[in-house]
Amino acid sequence: MDDAQVFLKKLGLEHLSVYVSAQNAMGIATFYGCVKFISNQIASLPYNVYRSTGKDGAVKQYEHPLNFALETRLNKNMGPLVGRRSLILNCLVHGWAIAEVKRDLNRRTKEIVPYPRKQVQILHDQDSDSYFFDIPHLNKRLSQDDVIFLKDLSFDGAIGESIVDWQHDTLAIDLTAKAHTKSFLKNRTFMGGFLSHPAVGQTKDEDAAKKIKDRVNTALSEDGMAVLPKDVTYHPLGLSPADSRLLEIFGMSDKDIAKLFNMSLAMIGDTEVQSSWGSGVEQMYTILTNSVLIPIAKQIEEEVNYKCFRLDEIRSGYYTSHNFKGLLRGDFKTQSEHLQRMVTAGIYTPDEARSYDDKGPLPNGTGARAYMNGTMTPLELIDEVKTSKKNGNKGSSAGAERGKGDQE
Repeated sequence: MDDAQVFLKKLGLEHLSVYVSAQNAMGIATFYGCVKFISNQIASLPYNVYRSTGKDGAVKQYEHPLNFALETRLNKNMGPLVGRRSLILNCLVHGWAIAEVKRDLNRRTKEIVPYPRKQVQILHDQDSDSYFFDIPHLNKRLSQDDVIFLKDLSFDGAIGESIVDWQHDTLAIDLTAKAHTKSFLKNRTFMGGFLSHPAVGQTKDEDAAKKIKDRVNTALSEDGMAVLPKDVTYHPLGLSPADSRLLEIFGMSDKDIAKLFNMSLAMIGDTEVQSSWGSGVEQMYTILTNSVLIPIAKQIEEEVNYKCFRLDEIRSGYYTSHNFKGLLRGDFKTQSEHLQRMVTAGIYTPDEARSYDDKGPLPNGTGARAYMNGTMTPLELIDEVKTSKKNGNKGSSAGAERGKGDQE
């Protein structure tokens, strides 16, 4: 080939230019897997309205309109999981996300409607230092008090920056390698070599040279093997995907992208990776929950608590909370041992322990009482118990009477 660029193009080595965008980033398997995993995990957590009652703890508020939105139907077009997942996904990929808060006549939240990032424009009024959100296709402008506004990392904290912008070069390496591979493998598995024949060198007619090439391609495409005629020489190139170290590049890119989200590749289905996060799934979920999921969930709770409750509701103890017990409870054996210890220590009642497995209370209220192992002795009775043992339990009745008096 006289034209070097034609030869490089056949090898997939011509100049490649890739455009890094949120849409292209989602085309990278590891990036997509991390975003999908995180958004699904948080969106599927139980998320409810509670009211703090002081010494009696917190009580779930089933009758509050916001609880119906968070647990049953976020808005008329989507359920809570789909809507919350959309909000989180936009925040993870684009750096920020909004959802409109719709209220009834009593100013109580009844619906939350997330909008795609590309449909929203942010306006900043510097005089009032307030933000407004334009949705042109709906001819709607929302104030910052009427939206749930989630933000990813940024230096000023005002508007989150997209991870695609932060990690442009990391994503560009992966996209460039994939574009090279696509070009490299376009015609066949790979270009392992080329054929030379004296007739080709003597042919000045381009069409004649093309016919010779077509005959070789036809022979290869029919049964994958060609019988070389006289004077035809095969020149191996030795350029396989393994030789070009593409596999190594892909492996490093996967690790780098997983680090962006503080994820383990084993959590998104890469079973060939030996995880250093712990010896089991329980440890991996614990680290993931504490380092990745809880910060995102905390931001959602702070926004919802401030934007979706009236001031009088906030003052009277209303708040929302995610329930992470399902992710942190561990395997069946660990969970059973934990509940047993909590019941025997008098911290949980049997009915509270049964509720973890969605079981109803024991009949006749027997499970509503707290129980404790009877071998424990109050500190102020230690000397009296020792004395009674030395005297052959003669003081046991006195100890019993004193304990009875204390109870009364």
